[in-house]
Amino acid sequence: MSYQQAVNKILKETGVEQSTMMKTPCIRYQGEFLSMMFEKEDALIIKVSPERVNALIAEGKGMEFNFTKKRFKEWVLIPLEFEDEYEAYIYEALQYAKSKL
Repeated sequence: MSYQQAVNKILKETGVEQSTMMKTPCIRYQGEFLSMMFEKEDALIIKVSPERVNALIAEGKGMEFNFTKKRFKEWVLIPLEFEDEYEAYIYEALQYAKSKL
C-alpha cells in the first residue's frame, strides 16, 4: 500500500489528523507526531520506541534519522523499497503514540 493510501486509511481513525512538520505534510495523533514522507531520503519516517528504532535498523529495514546531525532516538527512516509495509508501520506508530498518552 502506498504512503498516500495508508494516510487516507489512517485518517479515518479517531484522533488522527493531517498536519505539517518541517514544512512537510505529516500525520499526528492528538498532536503527537506519527509519520511523514521524507523526500530528501525517499523514505517514510515513523515515531516508535527507541528499542524498535534500533531493531528496525538491525533488521536492515530502517535507517537512522539524523537530519540535524543529532540522532532522533524515536524516529526511523523506512526506505521506499519497503513501501508495501508502510501501512503497518504507520499503525505501529499510532499504537506507540496511544501508549504514551
